[in-house]
Amino acid sequence: MLSEKKFCELVHRKIPMPRDRCAFNLPEKFGTSKDETSSVLVIVYYDQMNIPVVIFTKRSSKLRNHAGEISFPGGRIAACDNSLLDTAIRETYEEIGLLVSKENVLGCLTPTNTYTTKILIFPFVVIMTSKQDKFIPNEEVEEIIEIPLEKLIQSVELDNEHSSSNYQMYRFLVGGHLIWGATARILKNLLELIDNENKITSDDA
Repeated sequence: MLSEKKFCELVHRKIPMPRDRCAFNLPEKFGTSKDETSSVLVIVYYDQMNIPVVIFTKRSSKLRNHAGEISFPGGRIAACDNSLLDTAIRETYEEIGLLVSKENVLGCLTPTNTYTTKILIFPFVVIMTSKQDKFIPNEEVEEIIEIPLEKLIQSVELDNEHSSSNYQMYRFLVGGHLIWGATARILKNLLELIDNENKITSDDA
């Protein structure tokens, strides 16, 4: 598994923040309106054993959309947001009480659509130098879930139930937690970067 330093270098190299940050202020460039756009934070921290861990939220069963599903913290654009990155940072603080600095944002993975609600999600990857002692979930969050990256890599599988001839879906089942849909596809995108990097490192050894 990649060290924290190697992980940061990989994300910076493979999915850097665009030079034109204004691109993230204009969802219309991607053929969507602000009402059809959201952003999330894919938060990774290294624990005391130097093991990378990813933070997820389980959405409240009382929510209208995607109730009870596991997702990354984040949400829809608000009038107070200057960019999609601002949206992800604000929503994360509101949902779990974690204030993320922009300096900790490494890059943005490929924007990913939800197939049911047709929302385009911009996933920003964040590295936390240390884990926050206590999270404070709001009423939208039923549970905060922390899963080691290695377990996610080991558990990925095809989601035949939701796949079709037009697109291939994936799922992760770890400790009774099922991750599927857009969250699983975003996670698969990140894991492919890591897997490709590990293969290159192994071949060079």
